[in-house]
Amino acid sequence: MKRLLFLTGILFLVGCSVKTTPVYVTFKSPKLKVSDQGFLKEGNGYKSFELYKAGASYKITLKNSVVCLNDKCMDKEKFIKEYFGVNYPSDFLDKVVEGKPVEEFGKVVKTKEGFVQKSAGIYYKATKYNILFKDKEKNVIVLIKKLRGDG
Repeated sequence: MKRLLFLTGILFLVGCSVKTTPVYVTFKSPKLKVSDQGFLKEGNGYKSFELYKAGASYKITLKNSVVCLNDKCMDKEKFIKEYFGVNYPSDFLDKVVEGKPVEEFGKVVKTKEGFVQKSAGIYYKATKYNILFKDKEKNVIVLIKKLRGDG
């Protein structure tokens, strides 16, 4: 009985764990300008960036169908239109944060480290440790660098 209880407790803790990764992040658009070091927290059904800039903190959370900026939440499609000023697909931020291709951005060219997508004014490159999305026409940049320690 003790073993069963112990194993159940371990499974519960592992299932509820949160992965935290140190990152350097830039979100730049006509209405959103955040760039600094912080943490990417990934849990069950959400991803959250916690950035600290000059004493202020910014928290950007992606979960299910909403994006929250400093605890002000709105659906993903509305967030993208309001803060990026464009009609990117509603899963745009999810795919970029996860380093996955976005179908609407054209052909995926596999590289040794990941992939690259290019289309009219858009450059999107993802590797294991770096993600860069640039839209020159809309003046949008999303940069995510996973910081690696030597220890």
